[in-house]
Amino acid sequence: MREWSTQEILVALASLDDESVPDDFIDVRTGEYRLIRYPQRFLSPTLPAAQVVWSNTSRPLNIVFDEVASEIEGWGLDEIHWWVSSATRPLDTEMYLRARGGVLSDSYQILARDLGDDAVEGSPSTEVSVELVCDQRSLRDAIAVETEGWGRSLPDEQTIGVRLSETLHNLETSNEFQFVAYVSGQPAATGYCKIDGEVGRLYGAVTLPRFRSRGCYQAVLLSRLRQARDFGATIAVTRGRPLTSGRILLKAGFTVHNLENCYRLSIS
Repeated sequence: MREWSTQEILVALASLDDESVPDDFIDVRTGEYRLIRYPQRFLSPTLPAAQVVWSNTSRPLNIVFDEVASEIEGWGLDEIHWWVSSATRPLDTEMYLRARGGVLSDSYQILARDLGDDAVEGSPSTEVSVELVCDQRSLRDAIAVETEGWGRSLPDEQTIGVRLSETLHNLETSNEFQFVAYVSGQPAATGYCKIDGEVGRLYGAVTLPRFRSRGCYQAVLLSRLRQARDFGATIAVTRGRPLTSGRILLKAGFTVHNLENCYRLSIS
């Protein structure tokens, strides 16, 4: 199994991040930045409405910022969340955002690990069971975890029907999967895995507070690693918050390859 460099890992993740979004998103892409307006159904305390997910510009930052702010004002919003990483240009973008009153609102580590046999042979907690989301029952259980865990509104029946169709299609094409963990029959945690060639991207994991520290996240993680390996991936990449999931991922053999910080700024 070949070794992946940090640059290859970051490029692979950026490629996965660059995919198209559903029709109810607003996706503003230029050669200098990508600005996304997330729909109400996705919003939560940890997912704000308007985000610059990457930026790379040679123009003065104040001109680019004002351009972005004008777009956001047109959406009836009054703040922006701006992500910066080692790939952000100019290099003083983070300093500029702070000078404009930006407050650190979130941070993610970019983590990865090889998918050799030893990567997926761990044993989950005996009190936790994990199922592949493959029918309406398991999907509703996963949605229940997402709704409570992320503080979202429960989707309507039409939306759930669309989700089920998408889930079944993804299972048929073997390119995206979701798992749900149970403790004593109660839905406790969930997480996704998307396969793109040799890369398995892990995302969307959440564990309900009352079930934390019982091995639920680890059980869902192990299932996703196995699924990624079984469908041809040789490396798993993901994001993790340094003080929560990041710690679990490091214990599971992941290594950190980058850090992304998000700043919240008023545009008024």
